[in-house]
Amino acid sequence: SNAFSHTHIYCHPETFLGADEWIWADSTYPSLLWCIVPFKRSSMGLMPNMQKTFNQHLSKIHVHSEHFYGLLKGHFQSLQEMHFQIQNQQDLDFANMWIQCCLILHNLILKIEEDLGMVSSNLKYIEEAAALGGPLTHEEDNGGEDFISTPGQLFHNCLVEHLFCRLST
Repeated sequence: SNAFSHTHIYCHPETFLGADEWIWADSTYPSLLWCIVPFKRSSMGLMPNMQKTFNQHLSKIHVHSEHFYGLLKGHFQSLQEMHFQIQNQQDLDFANMWIQCCLILHNLILKIEEDLGMVSSNLKYIEEAAALGGPLTHEEDNGGEDFISTPGQLFHNCLVEHLFCRLST
């Protein structure tokens, strides 16, 4: 989390993400407008059912994300372990170029599979995650009382509400 706070995406998320985009992260990361994390248990070890359900659905997305990386590494064995040391900017540029080329080829494979009617299972979850977007502000909590929270926490709560609206339909 500390190292993450010094990265370019943390300092300038707009460089990587559009206005309606965010990333999923584990609970060690901060809850921000563009960084959604699972809820943590209270100091008493309790967690409301709504938060548990949200975490379960987030966990499913995490599993599919891990499957994506497994599929990517399956297509491109060189990504399993890159066996060279990054000692300078040229080495870093080469590693980034290599990974970008693998991602581009991977996306082409997915497109070809889609054109042939072999739709990858992760597309379903990408569409579901995209459908969770919505307004980013709340003025009342579920009890009808006003509350103040960080923008990331407000957005987090908005995603929870969208999930439960989807589950109830």
